[in-house]
Amino acid sequence: MDNSPGVGSRRLVRLAPGFSGRHAATFLYAAFFSVCLLAFVSFIQPYALNVMVQVPESLQGRATLMLGALNEIVTLLLVGPFGALSDKVGRRTVYVLGLLWIGAGFFVIPLASTFAGLVLATMFWSVGAAAVGAMLATVLADLPEERSRGALVGITGIIQVFGILLGVFLLSRLPEFFARTGADAIAAGRFTYWTAGALSAITALVCLAGLHRGPPEHAQAHFGLRHLLREGMAAALQNRRILLGYCVNFIARADIAVIGTYFSLRLMQAGLDSGLSPPQAVSYQGAIYGLAQGAALLSAFVFLFVADRFDRITTVIVAMALAAVGYTWVGIADPLSSMIYPAAIMMGVGELSAILSAQVLLGQEAPRHIRGSVFGLAGISGALGILFANFVCGQLYDLWSKAAPFIVVGVCNLLILAFALSVRRRAT
Repeated sequence: MDNSPGVGSRRLVRLAPGFSGRHAATFLYAAFFSVCLLAFVSFIQPYALNVMVQVPESLQGRATLMLGALNEIVTLLLVGPFGALSDKVGRRTVYVLGLLWIGAGFFVIPLASTFAGLVLATMFWSVGAAAVGAMLATVLADLPEERSRGALVGITGIIQVFGILLGVFLLSRLPEFFARTGADAIAAGRFTYWTAGALSAITALVCLAGLHRGPPEHAQAHFGLRHLLREGMAAALQNRRILLGYCVNFIARADIAVIGTYFSLRLMQAGLDSGLSPPQAVSYQGAIYGLAQGAALLSAFVFLFVADRFDRITTVIVAMALAAVGYTWVGIADPLSSMIYPAAIMMGVGELSAILSAQVLLGQEAPRHIRGSVFGLAGISGALGILFANFVCGQLYDLWSKAAPFIVVGVCNLLILAFALSVRRRAT
């Protein structure tokens, strides 16, 4: 990666003026561990519900709803302030403080012995997660030149999937590892959370040393959430592609909530019902979840090479079709049957395709002078998607069927696919 015009023409990614290869490498490192840690808290949550605070299985869908909804409410409230703060003090400062905050949250969460305590500890953790999530998207938008945006988004997607795989294949096995050393189930869970906290602190130090210092050179002035909403909506009304990007970000984040929370919960409960111990159930959960993320990784490699060669709307259409098939298939598959394997593969491909297609579409269409508002409103639409997934799917998971979350988001992907086809037809 290089930002020199003479050399960059033969490089895969050219960086925007003011950024160096060191800044890009540090960002990719941060993206790897940030997504690992953000995914881990959703992945390990069923263990906390079943073992550490012992919520009855019949209430776990609604308990997951409450935890996920409160996390996204915190995100909605803080996305504007964190964007404004990063324009004043720099992305690096907000990123580092966010990582340190989630590290402290990982220390506090496993100390909860009641569900109320778990809710409060998770809300504390969510403040840091909001900062980290906001800076991931913002730094990714800052770094590349426009012609390299799809390539950098694809590379970042690959890195992030590797991060999720680390969380699945390594961190998910820590409870079983600590149990073999003599720890009981609760202590094994605590040691696992604290290991994640240590990783957060190490990542914060790396970001402090390697990210771009100070505020961005051409930062947009932020005037609060109302201003962000007004400018972001005005951009969408003037450009239907931006509106489509908001919709794709909405369902992409809903997809993540379902695969990260309800897929994990369903696998955990299926493992416990089949007679596995809690640490063994987490390992089984990690194996299937890891298969989905491995498929996502392969799809990210494909995305890397095709994103800048096809129209962004075509990319969105393909992504929505893949996600619709994958999530619906997982919904109708038995989590303990062999059918869950191909279904999980298709779901993983659809998950990452939706995320990356939203990034490249908004990165291309957002005007530079209001990019902060466009990405800020995209972040809000994503948070609303997660709230939708939790409020609707959490209720239906307990009251109707454990397949409900997957079928609901599969249908929503189909609806946005229809909107994308409409946008492309009008453009043509």
